[in-house]
Amino acid sequence: MSLRRARLTWALRALIIAAAVGCICFGALRGETEIVLRKAVRICLECIGVGA
Repeated sequence: MSLRRARLTWALRALIIAAAVGCICFGALRGETEIVLRKAVRICLECIGVGA
């Protein structure tokens, strides 16, 4: 792999990670963590047969 291609690959990975972190922070600021947690609990309870 050439040095140029390696740098491009590293830059693309860093960009994707930065975008993911930005989306996570945006969702947390909007208060969506509570919604996600509620859905996760509901799904988990349904899997073990306790939920409705």
